[in-house]
Formats: sequence, C-alpha cells, structure tokens
Amino acid sequence: MGRDSGPLRPQKETRMQQASSTRIIQASPAQVWEIIADVTSIERWHPGVASADLLSDRRTGLGAARRCNFHDGTHVREDVIAEEPGQRVRLRLSGFSLPMLKLEAEFTIAPAADGLTEATFLIAYQMKYGLLGRLMGAVAVRRQLRQLTGKVLAGLNHHVATGEIVGKDFAAGPS
Repeated sequence: MGRDSGPLRPQKETRMQQASSTRIIQASPAQVWEIIADVTSIERWHPGVASADLLSDRRTGLGAARRCNFHDGTHVREDVIAEEPGQRVRLRLSGFSLPMLKLEAEFTIAPAADGLTEATFLIAYQMKYGLLGRLMGAVAVRRQLRQLTGKVLAGLNHHVATGEIVGKDFAAGPS
C-alpha cells in the first residue's frame, strides 16, 4: 500500500519579477494622464506599436481593452485591471509569444517640479521554465525590459512635447 503524504498543499505563488524606468515628462500630470489613460493612444507614443485596436466599449478606465499590433507582425492583448484616475493604470497582457506565464504593465504618474510629471513604467513578469526561467528573467530579460521601459517613456515624452507620432525608428535620447 502507498503511503499517505497528507493533505495537498497549495503551490506557493512565485513572486513576479520587475523591470522599470522613471523619467520626467515635459508636460503637466493632467496632459500625460489624458494620453496614457486612452488605451488606443499608445500607437502614437510607443515606438514598438504600429497600431492599436479597441477591443472594449470604452477607451479608458477599468475594463478598457486593446490589441497592440507591433511592427514585427506580432500582437498582444492588454486589459486595464486597475486604475487610480490621474495617477496609475495597470494592464494585464495576454496572447503574447514570450516565454512568460504572466505579464503586466503599469504606468504611474506624479507631479514634479515646475509643473512637469514624473512617470514610471513598470513591467512585472513571471517566466516559464521554473528556476531556469527565473534566472533567465533576472539576467537577460530584466535588462531588455528596462531598456524597453526607458525607450517607451522617451517616446511618451517626445510625443507629449512635440505632438509628433513616435515610429519604429524612434531613437531615444538621454533621459
């Protein structure tokens, strides 16, 4: 007879890894919020996004959803899962082809000196492949995502300051 190993224990949830960048945006918090809160506006300021399709009946707020179509032909669905109007929006990403179990993105804004805005873009992720995935996430993926978050914030700043649409050839200058 087999040995009883006792009751099943819930599997411990692995903490998500994170990568982020913070930058001063050359506009007021209200101006920046108006842009990041509209889920379809991302095609104007994210260098990797060719277009964004509205997938919900709303453009802003909890429940708003979009599909980001990237210049390389891939796409991802993003759903707003949390929002503090004027301060923070968090999105859950799905339908991606990356080696990740979970992927979330969060934009946070706060007033800065001279009427400008401090913006933080954070990506939280849980890698596939257990310990090997976590190591890969800590070494290579975090560095790539930190570069991406910086470039996205640079694109946001450029768009807000100039009104120009940021394209795939956008070169982020110093922050």
